[in-house]
Amino acid sequence: MSDNIDQSLDKIFDKLATVIDEKERFYASLPTGNAAKPVSEPTRVGLPIMGQTERHGDSVEIYGDEWNAAFLRAKECAESGGLIIAYGGRGTGKTQMAFHLARTANFPNCQFPPIYKNGFTPEYKTRPAIYLKAMEIFVDSKHSFNRKEAPTIKEILQKLEDAAFLIIDEAQVRGETKFEDDLLTTLIDKRYDAVRATMLITNLGRKEFAATLSPSIISRIEQIGCGIECNWQSYRTKKPTNTK
Repeated sequence: MSDNIDQSLDKIFDKLATVIDEKERFYASLPTGNAAKPVSEPTRVGLPIMGQTERHGDSVEIYGDEWNAAFLRAKECAESGGLIIAYGGRGTGKTQMAFHLARTANFPNCQFPPIYKNGFTPEYKTRPAIYLKAMEIFVDSKHSFNRKEAPTIKEILQKLEDAAFLIIDEAQVRGETKFEDDLLTTLIDKRYDAVRATMLITNLGRKEFAATLSPSIISRIEQIGCGIECNWQSYRTKKPTNTK
C-alpha cells in the first residue's frame, strides 16, 4: 500500500517539476522589455485630474524664477504627502502650480489596493487628483441632508480622502460655521493619516487665512506643511498660448 502511495507521489512531483521547468524556459525566452516590473512607491504620476478646466493647461513658460522656486518647494512637500498652503494675490499662478504638481510630482500612496480579478494577477488603479472649490464640499454635504439620491457626507468625504492629490481652491470661502470647520478638519486629518498630499489655495494673506482655520489644521500645517507666499506680480496680463 505504501509503495503505491510513494509511486503516486513520485508521479505528481515529476509532473510539477516538468511544469516548473517549462515556465522557467518560457520566462527566460521573453525579451527584457516584456518582463514584469514590480510596483514601487512613490509611483510616477500622470494622474487623472478630476475637476480640471481649460484655463489650466500644460504651459508654464510665462512663469518666472520666483514661481519656479516656489513650485519646487511645493513639489518637495507634495512628494512627502504633506499639506501645501498657497496664499497671496490673484493671478500669480497658484492654481496653475497645483495642476502642474498633479502632472509632474511623484506622490506617495497614489494607487488603490490591487484587485485580483484573474487568479493571482493583480490589477492596479491609479488614484486621481481632485480639484474643487471649498464651497463645493459644503454645498454637496448640505444637499445630502434633504436628497435621498444624493451621496452621503461619508461618501463625499471618502471620495476626497481617496485622492492621491487633493486641491481645494478658495479655501477661505466658508460660512464660518462649526459644521464647515469640522468637515474641513476631518478631511485634512484623514488625509494626514493616509499620507496623501493636499493643497489649499487662498487669495488671502498668511495671517488672514490662518485666522479662518481651526487649531487642528494649523497644527498639521506646522507639522507637515509648506507655506507658499505668492506675492509677485500677476501673470494674467501675459497668458499662456493654450489658455482660453
